[in-house]
Amino acid sequence: MQRRRLLGACAAAWLCAGRAIAEVSAEGIRVLAREKSLAEQFLVLLDDFGRKDVERYARGVTLYAEAKAEFDGLISALEHTLDQAQPPDQSAAFQSALNAAVDKRVAFTDFVRNTVLPQSGATTKGIGGFIAVIPDLIKALTDAGISIWREYRSAGEARRKEMLEELEALRWPAFKPRQD
Repeated sequence: MQRRRLLGACAAAWLCAGRAIAEVSAEGIRVLAREKSLAEQFLVLLDDFGRKDVERYARGVTLYAEAKAEFDGLISALEHTLDQAQPPDQSAAFQSALNAAVDKRVAFTDFVRNTVLPQSGATTKGIGGFIAVIPDLIKALTDAGISIWREYRSAGEARRKEMLEELEALRWPAFKPRQD
């Protein structure tokens, strides 16, 4: 009887630990999803308010394309580190991809917020708060990568496949101008 209780307690602890790891990973996925959504919303703002100035519009689209490429590279670097023994914050390749992605994302959102929107009288109201400071964004994305790495390392094969699919879905969409 005592052995069953001990086994039951161990099983309950294991399930709780598994849920805690999954919740941490969910936060990591949420951070990457927030960045994708933010980029999409800024792209809509650029498309809605930047079209009148072709030079400015082209610059914004270029900045978005650069940020998209770097975030796609960041996701690829994260996917690569998932099978490594060391977490992403100890990977030079991941850190390099992270820094490039953050620099390009901030350049894009700053350009839209500081150059495109003031010219049109629009604001980023309605988008809500977002991380605009490079060190804070680096920390948030590093923490996200570590949490995803931890869950992946402890997950079974089915969950690992699911996580890779979730990461693939977080790649930023290609720019498509709206059709009027």
